[in-house]
Amino acid sequence: MTSRRFRIVFLLAYIILTSVGVIFTQPSLAQSDRQGSIIIKVTGLRSEKGQVRIAVFNSSEKWLGEDPLYSSTINVDSHVVVWKISDVPYGDYGIAVLHDENKNGKMDKNFLGIPLEPYGFSNNLRVTFGPPKWEKSKFVVKGSTIEVTIEVK
Repeated sequence: MTSRRFRIVFLLAYIILTSVGVIFTQPSLAQSDRQGSIIIKVTGLRSEKGQVRIAVFNSSEKWLGEDPLYSSTINVDSHVVVWKISDVPYGDYGIAVLHDENKNGKMDKNFLGIPLEPYGFSNNLRVTFGPPKWEKSKFVVKGSTIEVTIEVK
């Protein structure tokens, strides 16, 4: 095979393989561009003072860690707090909420380590010993808008 002929065959093979690769990858690229909104409604606040701290996670590895995907601190002025997050990629998410009544930036606990301030998680999970597992806390964003209500206790 001559050098010129080899280059032509190689170029044609490259073009064909590249176009096949593009055809197979386009649907997955389109799916990753799909986005919705999450409306988080925090209820059960026992007072109208302090702040509500909301943390949204998108993986079991990051769940309840120091680096949430989305977070907000909202001053409390009623017994219900609402926060909307737009342009959220489709996928799994979990939410943790704390009503920081004294605005000290942390969850206050008694001498046994039991929380003194109201808190809650997505799917309204109640925990007795230790934090909830990701698998039980997660929910799926797969439409234009999802509303998640979390009652803090």
